[in-house]
Order: sequence, then structure tokens, then C-alpha cells
Amino acid sequence: MTKRSAHPSHLSRPPRFPTLTMLLIGAFCISWAPIFVKIAGRQELGPTSIAFWRLLIGAITLFAAAAAMRRPLRLPPRATALALLGGVIFMADLFLWHRSIKLVGAGLATIFAATQVFNTAGLNWLFLGERPRGRFFVAAAAGLVGVALVAGVGSGIAIAGDYGRGVAMGLGTGLCYGGYLLSTRQLGRHEPRLSPITIVAWLSLGGAVASGLVCLAEHDAFMPRTPLAWWMLVALGAGIQGGGWWAIATALPRVSGATGGLVLLLQPVLATVWGWLLFGERLTPIQMAGAALTLGAIYAGTLGLGSLARGPQRPSQPMPPPSRS
Repeated sequence: MTKRSAHPSHLSRPPRFPTLTMLLIGAFCISWAPIFVKIAGRQELGPTSIAFWRLLIGAITLFAAAAAMRRPLRLPPRATALALLGGVIFMADLFLWHRSIKLVGAGLATIFAATQVFNTAGLNWLFLGERPRGRFFVAAAAGLVGVALVAGVGSGIAIAGDYGRGVAMGLGTGLCYGGYLLSTRQLGRHEPRLSPITIVAWLSLGGAVASGLVCLAEHDAFMPRTPLAWWMLVALGAGIQGGGWWAIATALPRVSGATGGLVLLLQPVLATVWGWLLFGERLTPIQMAGAALTLGAIYAGTLGLGSLARGPQRPSQPMPPPSRS
């Protein structure tokens, strides 16, 4: 009689799909988000309308995936208020980011929005008493210098008018996303039985409702009028909001914080490359140096967050999709 293994067979088998490959694919997918937003905007769709359709299609995709994986779909009543709050903050995040993309370009808007790492740490410290490691503050200081260079300080670029508003909105995106991460983390703590995909689905639905209400007060075009507009919205909702971040949410808990943080930096880097190749968005040498300094500081900042930088290590810390994706 053979001796049985002390570990279940499903734990001893290697994953069917390499985790790092899944994470890389997810990062590659979400790097196209600002590109699709910009193309959809050129199809006479308003920034808030793009957010509405993206979140609605994403919510439907995520609920369908959760049902297929037999994850619980119902949201407990006590978690409804927190989910609605997270959805509203998510809507505000996209409201600012989509306008920043229009004003300063896909690459710059995504780099500015990536500063959410510093905002998330500050909010966690303020509301949860979780003080970052000392090296985080060094990274944050370097990040501020990098952001100033990316914005155009030293390059002769006037940070005023539409461009100045785009910079401010990009940085505001990072602040809103920090609040979104805080609310989703608290939701996961209060309802640890919910899977990350279910939480993200409800937050996407809440964001869609909030975006729809804002659209009622705006006069931008709401319904897509061209096949290309519909393709871009489906790509944003199903491909990025659903598929891209499902891959990241699945893979991120299985890799180290350093690896996860480094791979996710592919998003702003690739978004900048796509913006240059497709739309001719060019950076000055000083801006490129600032971008490198900012992204390096963001990576160092994730390491300075300790365990928080590693993402959801258990169900109580779900991985929400970043707003700029």
C-alpha cells in the first residue's frame, strides 16, 4: 500500500498557466486602456460616457465570470454603503483620468495617475494608522521631483491653461484612486468571504451608476454612434476592466511584492510608448528623465510599503482594478 502524500494533490501540481506570464499579459492588456479611451473620445463620446459604458460592460463581464467560477454574487447589506462609496470614488477617478488623457496625452496622464502609490500609503497611514517604512518617504520625495520634471519644469513648458488642468487632473486621479483602494480594502476586511472578482464587479456596477447620473447633467454625446466606438468600449469593459484585471488579480497574490510592483510599472511605460507610436506624443529629454525617476520612485515606494505593497495575500485584501486601466 502506497503512502499518501501529506499535501493535497491540487496543491502539489504546478499551475496550468505560469503565474508571471499571466501577470505580464494582464499588465500588457491594461496598458492599452488610455489608448482606447483616446480613440473612443475621437468618436464623439464624452469622457464620462466612456467611463459609464466601460464600467457597465466590465461589471457584466465580471459578474458572468464570477458566476462561471461559482463565486458568491450577493453583497451583504452592511457592505452596500461601502461598495457605493467605492463606486463613487472610482467614478471620480475615471472622470479626472479620462479628461487628463484628452488634455496631456495617454502616456503623461498614466504616469501622473500612477502616483496613487504615495496617496494610498498616506491614506492608510491617516485612517488605519499603518505607517510606511522609512525608505518610502525617500521614494516619495524622489517621486515629487520626478513628477515636477514630467510636468514640464525645466523644459520650458508652460504649466497653464488646458495643459495645466490636465496635469492637475492626472494627479487628482492618483488621489482618488488612493481613496478607492482604501474603500475596497476595507470592504474586503469586513466581508472576507467575498472573492476579489465579486467585490470588483459590485464596485464597477456602483461606478457605472454614478457615472450614469453624472452623464444626465452633462451635454456630451452618450450613445456610441460608430462601430469603432463600440469596439473601444467593449475592449475597455470586457478586455481590460474584466479580462486584464482578472488576470492581474489572480496572479498578483502569488508573486512577491517586488515582482508585482515591477511588472505593473509596465502599464505607464507601455502606455507612453503606444501614445508616441500612435499619436505622436513625445516627451522632452527632461520629461523622459523625470518619467524614469518617477517610475523608479513608485517601484521603490511599493517596497517601502512592506506587506501592503504585495497586494491581496488573503481574501480580506482584494485586488481592485486600477482606475487608469
